[in-house]
Amino acid sequence: MQAQSQDLDNLRRRLRTIDQPPRRLYGSLDGTKIPLKEEWRELKIGSWYRCPMGSTRWSPEPKGATEVGDTSALRAKDITYYCDLAGAQAFGDLLWATGYQRSADVAEEVVLVADGAAWIWKLVQHHFPHAVQIVDWYHAVEYLAPIAHAAFGEDSPEAKQWLKAIRTHLWEGRVQKVIAACRELADHPQAKGPAQKAITYYTNNGKRMDYGRLRKAGYQIGSGTVESGYKQIATQRLKRAGARWTEEGARYTAKARAAWLSGQWDRLDALNDQLALAA
Repeated sequence: MQAQSQDLDNLRRRLRTIDQPPRRLYGSLDGTKIPLKEEWRELKIGSWYRCPMGSTRWSPEPKGATEVGDTSALRAKDITYYCDLAGAQAFGDLLWATGYQRSADVAEEVVLVADGAAWIWKLVQHHFPHAVQIVDWYHAVEYLAPIAHAAFGEDSPEAKQWLKAIRTHLWEGRVQKVIAACRELADHPQAKGPAQKAITYYTNNGKRMDYGRLRKAGYQIGSGTVESGYKQIATQRLKRAGARWTEEGARYTAKARAAWLSGQWDRLDALNDQLALAA
């Protein structure tokens, strides 16, 4: 599959032969450290999925789904996962190959939703330069609470009021107002650290946080699918108490888990049986 995904002649043929390419295909990426015998290594995890809603070609945000932080209107379907203990470049090849498997190369639109990690967006820009890029809402908003709590006191009325106002600005995509509000607290002795961290994050990723426009255009702005995969592949299986893995064991276990979560286990098991007979 990976060789086919990099064959230019094959890619050109696909453009002519696929009758119904995906209209809007989503992808998400993430990474987490897992315990090997000698060190902790990053397991990179990705997912591909659809978020169908309504009967129109592109579905706008539904009425009544305007509560700040509510991303439940769109539900992921047809989810497939992939993962590897690999560097960014090698994982980029896997990103492309799995995207090819889901017809991302011929999709009308590809949407990548992820956190603000630089390696993720470098891969997206390289392999899917025309993709819609969205920083996951939940990662974006989590930078605000530490500022409010440090500046005004945790659970104080002032903190709650500040958070409500700035979360609303972020929800509507008013990133410059969010940055300005953080800068106002950047000289506060306790809030300086989290405020500067937030300013850097929002400045680097502001173009991916136009949430008001994105929601109105019917996009999913949360990366819950890859977060779920992260928990089921890494947290529940590889990070069990006392676990220490060989690199090979961690890789095979993670990939088997990803295949099972993707509903591909029976197909892989059949291929394994064929290989055993061929041997």
